[in-house]
Amino acid sequence: MLNILDLFSGAGGLTEGFRRPEFNIIAHVEMDRAACATLQVRDAYYILKKLGRLEQYALFLEKKITFEELMKSIKKFQSSIIINQTIGVDTMQEITKQIDYKLNGQRINGVIGGPPCQAYSVIGRKRNESKKKNDERIYLYKYYIQFLQKYKPEFFLFENVRGLLSFKDIDGKNLFEKILLDFKKMQPSYNVSYHLVDSSKYGVPQARKRLIIYGQRCSFTEIAEKSKKIDFFDHLKKLQESAPTTRQLFRDLPTLAAGQVINHYNKTHPTKFVSEHIRTDSLPLTWNLSRPNRQIDLAIYKIAAQKRARGEILKYNDLPSYLKTQHPEGFEDRFKAIPADDVSHTVVAHISKDGHYYIHPDANQNRSITVREAARIQTFPDNFYFMNSRTDAFKQIGNAVPPYLARKLADTILLQEKRFS
Repeated sequence: MLNILDLFSGAGGLTEGFRRPEFNIIAHVEMDRAACATLQVRDAYYILKKLGRLEQYALFLEKKITFEELMKSIKKFQSSIIINQTIGVDTMQEITKQIDYKLNGQRINGVIGGPPCQAYSVIGRKRNESKKKNDERIYLYKYYIQFLQKYKPEFFLFENVRGLLSFKDIDGKNLFEKILLDFKKMQPSYNVSYHLVDSSKYGVPQARKRLIIYGQRCSFTEIAEKSKKIDFFDHLKKLQESAPTTRQLFRDLPTLAAGQVINHYNKTHPTKFVSEHIRTDSLPLTWNLSRPNRQIDLAIYKIAAQKRARGEILKYNDLPSYLKTQHPEGFEDRFKAIPADDVSHTVVAHISKDGHYYIHPDANQNRSITVREAARIQTFPDNFYFMNSRTDAFKQIGNAVPPYLARKLADTILLQEKRFS
């Protein structure tokens, strides 16, 4: 069993791929309180599943027991710790102290995770250009490296947005090249490779590209041949598969209107992908609620969905004048419907602010997608519960690595470990 340190965990999308018998997650480190609560609930799910007591989890989903009662029921079985801290110069010592105590002499085999990506994203960098010099998020990767240097794992997996590839540091030079160099200069030495991974090619119903950096620690005999090509991404490519369309993904979910909540499945049989990887019939459906909307927005939503059904994207300036109440500010496609017969466009954390960019493909439903539908697009299982508010849930979903992709990354790591062990 490989001990894993999970950094910048979020709600646990990447983590989900490593929740399997071959891995033991020692600790999650995450700054967001709501995401930490979600990680606690997910830990509870896996503990209760192992104990054959999922009826206790069902009671929580049905709001028949509280979060505190759920946590109390699994307290003595917990094997990992959740550290709700912002990683930084003032907290590193305390964070590593907690991890060391939990390790109790064991070693860390792998480190996974990626720092918050808002500073690197193309949209985020435009907003933050004026405060770039003081944006500590830009250099959070250096703390990631500090964890690697302290624990010397056999491998690490670092993920982030593709915008990192083109991000310029305050000196005008490419930051990604500096990050790669810092990874390669570490002692002990690591073979490092990277790739821009398109999730939709790995069965995820979403056009989501993520930068993945993989590092494998060199053995004494390999240090001399450090330039040897790592075939991590060659093996990963062998796991490619077609993704379901949005229509296929949603077909067993109920029809509902804006502002409505329906937490049960319809009578349509789910697709094979949903049956095998998403749906759990023995547990109640949760978070299938849609936002309430103003009538003017709903009028725009209907036009956007109808256009999308014809293969067209709504441009804000093409709306009737009585519906144009805002300046497009460079975002003419600010109202965008998800295609029914293709994968979705990328779900990002902005969905927590409004649903204008995530309009349901069925014009008759005339609404933005629900929390559960967004979670399905990201391939979170239906039994995955997001803590706190609707806004928190959308934010956690938008920031996550798709769990289905995470599983394939974990599969490939296991293959690498067998080769190098």
